This record gives sequence, C-alpha cells and structure tokens, in this order.
Amino acid sequence: MLTVQAPDFSLQHTLECGQAFRWRKHPAAPGPSGEPIPVWYDGVIFGCAVRMRQEGETLIAQTLDPSLTAAHLRHYFALDLDLARVLASIDVDAQIRGAIAQFRGLRVLRQDPWECLASFICSSYNNIKRIEGMIERVSQAYGTSVSFNGFRGCTFPSPETLAAVPERHLRELGLGFRAPYLRATARLVAAGRLPLEQLKTTSYDVARASLMRCDGVGEKVAACVALFGLSHYEAFPVDLWMERAMRYYFRRRRVTAAKVQEFAREHFGAYAGYAQQYLYHYVRTARPG
Repeated sequence: MLTVQAPDFSLQHTLECGQAFRWRKHPAAPGPSGEPIPVWYDGVIFGCAVRMRQEGETLIAQTLDPSLTAAHLRHYFALDLDLARVLASIDVDAQIRGAIAQFRGLRVLRQDPWECLASFICSSYNNIKRIEGMIERVSQAYGTSVSFNGFRGCTFPSPETLAAVPERHLRELGLGFRAPYLRATARLVAAGRLPLEQLKTTSYDVARASLMRCDGVGEKVAACVALFGLSHYEAFPVDLWMERAMRYYFRRRRVTAAKVQEFAREHFGAYAGYAQQYLYHYVRTARPG
C-alpha cells in the first residue's frame, strides 16, 4: 500500500470531472460487519492495476505491482503543483469563483499522452459513457491483462499494436467512423512522426498544430490532448458545455470557438486550462440549465 500526502486535493472531483475515462468508482457501503467502506476508484496507470481512495489529506493506493511508486502518483495527480497559486491566478470573476468554491481540489491529471490522444479521438460526437466503453473494449482486445483484489483491467495498447490492427476490427469494437482515425494516428506515433513526449516541451501553439495534423483531430480534441496529456495549461478546450459556460462572458452572444479560446487565454492567463476544467465541471453538475 502506498500513501501520499495530498493537501488541497479532491480525488472525487479530479476523477469525476470528465478528463479521464478509465477510472471505475465504487461507492461507500457497509462492510460485512457493518463497518463503513469508503469510496474507492479502480484504474490502470503506468501499466499497473491500482485501487485509490482518499482519507482527509492522504491519498491511499493499493496495488500488487511494486513498480508503481509514490512519485508516480504525485506526478499523475499533479500533487507537486501549487494549486493555491494556480487558483488565485484564475480567480478573476464571480462565475469562476463559484466553480472554485464548489470543486476546490480538482487538479488536471498528467495522463499518458498516447492513451489521452486515442481517448479523445474516440470522444468525437460522443458522450462519456460511450467513450468509456470504446476505450475499455479496445484495451480488453489488444492490451495486457492486469488485476488486483477482484479488479480485472487491461493496459491501453501501444501505438505499434493498434497500427497493425485492421480497421474492420476496430469498427467491430464499436468505434465506427473513428476507427480509421485511431489507426492512422497510431501509425504516425509508431513511426515517430508524431513525437508526443517532445510536444510537452514545445509551445502550446506548436503542440496543437502538430496534433491537428492527425486525421480526426480538430481544435477541441487537440486542446484536450494538449491540456490533459501534454500539460499545456493554457489550452482551453471548447465544446457545447463550455459554450454554455462562456455565455456568462459574452452576455449570451454566440461567438466562435476560436474567439472563446482567445478570450480565455487573455482573461485567465497561463492556467486557462484549469479555469476550463472548473467551469466545465461546474456547468455540467452544479448549475441548472
């Protein structure tokens, strides 16, 4: 068992805000003797099956894989980031202030860039439940089985593996029109023509432009991957939920996604992506209409 100090952190808000698709929640319940069993989440990170829960300011991870370390968890959950400073920098109006108050502790994960890219290719014209199903079926079909204490999961397949999968097989897994996009992108990454790790150190604009060379990757998907997989915190993905949230700033006038992104980067600054996640979760769960 691993324990990590996690002040100013909410595991629930972080894993339930729509930025990752492979965590499974087990709600609190009474144990065999009536003792309370806290909420936990099963997932696969760094190739390891892991069970996570939070007790106060302590993050607890159970795994059978000794390769998973506390340093991995601190990195994945961005616990090294000064969240108070980040939130102070984006706390510039009443709406974002309400979102921060409601969901304080939400952090932007540092996901595996390849899995993140593949996941958001599958997100096109889709909802979270269906995205989760697609990613799970692809993992079961082509990943490596990993398990822990009743949880049976699979690693996400490498780009080299998916590059060799016939398109029809991906379609049979329910990917539909996304199948050729995923396969083509896997080939780019496998061939070294899309160096995802290198894109972490470029400017956001360079990373976004590189991602948009992939079939099926538009502005929104590129921004999501840049934010959640490459840690470009100025990225500001815009979908229908964010269009709704941003009406606050444009007095309900309809504006283009490009205009929204330009405004957000200027209004919220270098951590506009954090503002995006707080507003996205806020408008989806806390506000009516």
